[in-house]
Amino acid sequence: MLLLGILGTVFGAGCIGGVVNSLVAGELQLPRIDRDANVYRPGWIGSTVVGGIAALAFWGFYGPFSEAVVIGAGVANAPSLTLGELFGSLITGIGGGRVLMNEVDKRALRNQNQALSDTRDDLADSIAKVTAVFGGR
Repeated sequence: MLLLGILGTVFGAGCIGGVVNSLVAGELQLPRIDRDANVYRPGWIGSTVVGGIAALAFWGFYGPFSEAVVIGAGVANAPSLTLGELFGSLITGIGGGRVLMNEVDKRALRNQNQALSDTRDDLADSIAKVTAVFGGR
């Protein structure tokens, strides 16, 4: 039961980090589809969930139980959470939310770049057609 409490605390700290990331990035909005950029923006809810999951993963990789036996006949240690691990979970939540926002922005920029390239090609075709019709006058 103590382990579940620690996991909940780590997840909660990561979620707070995700909300902080949304505040800093100016993305304190509900999830939505950005039709202009043709991309899904997860908003503060997505950033919060990713922050919590990233904090759990970080604690699992580097916390005191990273060497714990999950299956088998090993000796289990008593669950613990240090203050450094708790604040590390908060920072990891901020970083996890930032990674999510960067991926969304990268996809949006790629879509906008493709749209600009298509528009440029269409414009070049139109100019070529007009030039052919009027013979370069």
